[in-house]
Amino acid sequence: MPRSLLLKCFLVTTVALYSVEVSAAQTHRTHTAEGDLSNRFSRIIQTNSASDQVHLIDPTTHQIVGVIEGIPHNHGSALHADGLYYYITNEHDETVEVVDTRTHEIVKSIPLAANPNNLSASDVARKVYVAISGAPLVQVIDMDTNEVIKNVPTPGGVHNTFVTPDGRFALAGMIGAQTITVIDTSTDEVAWELELDGGVRPFTFDTNPDGSTRRIFAQITGWHGFYVIDWERREVVEQISPPPQPLSKLVVDGIQSAPSHGAVVLPDESALWISSRATASIYGWSLPDLEYIGSVEIGNPAWLTASMDSRYVFVGVASHNEAAVVDVERMEVVQRLPVGQVPKRNYTAVFPEGWSEEGGVANDR
Repeated sequence: MPRSLLLKCFLVTTVALYSVEVSAAQTHRTHTAEGDLSNRFSRIIQTNSASDQVHLIDPTTHQIVGVIEGIPHNHGSALHADGLYYYITNEHDETVEVVDTRTHEIVKSIPLAANPNNLSASDVARKVYVAISGAPLVQVIDMDTNEVIKNVPTPGGVHNTFVTPDGRFALAGMIGAQTITVIDTSTDEVAWELELDGGVRPFTFDTNPDGSTRRIFAQITGWHGFYVIDWERREVVEQISPPPQPLSKLVVDGIQSAPSHGAVVLPDESALWISSRATASIYGWSLPDLEYIGSVEIGNPAWLTASMDSRYVFVGVASHNEAAVVDVERMEVVQRLPVGQVPKRNYTAVFPEGWSEEGGVANDR
């Protein structure tokens, strides 16, 4: 399709989609069954899809404080429940790399059934759930042995896995199969599935007062914005898009059929933020009412994650090989950090209480 026609089609679609009424959002929550997490030691993990480096960012100083080397085509990241290891998918070697969180050295490579994409961890179940895009399944890794203990079949190859904030369920999102598969982390059996009208891209959650999952905010192939999925009803209840933009603000290159590709609910659950490849910006909505807040221009944003004080959002900026730090109160970029080639996915790793880089609760190996 000619670029001019594609751009025109996208503009028309964007305007039409925003006619949907905006009414009564993979970061850990600030408050969990463990208590207040806002003062815990944490790191922003920024993967780089076209290099063999993973950058570690201090969310309080906004500085790069470590680099993990030797993981080509790295994709997703997660943290061991005791803070011992980072888990990072290696698309080149079809493995999960187990990285010592203090030395930043790879201590083990876990072979997988086929090419992986993202992964997510449940501290409650002490398991890691790996999205296998090259085969229709999710592979489950036991954190205590760092071995694959189960394969969970899915309707298609899995692009992303995300564990619910309470750790009870691991969700697998499929682009080709257009399905979300919900896995019970206590049994590693499929609890339920939801078919959608497009490929499933990144998603995130908000919660009920008791910490259980309330809603899924899912990004869908071809949709500029997100779908709101009611957890109990197991159905889409709203489709929300940002305000339409003039033609001069639209971006054609790099959309890859996913105009929105990154979402995070702030740890205090005050807002939902999503990225827009289509307008090179990120957009926010207040929670729980989903009232539109505003936008911040970034430059080809990918995934988002947040600091535990809910003040800053960190954005992988794929086209500029940098991570942008956004102050969501001031609604502006306050720092840009040079990282590896084509940075996309990121994650906030929150360590156990009392953990430190010099030693502490997780020092016994």
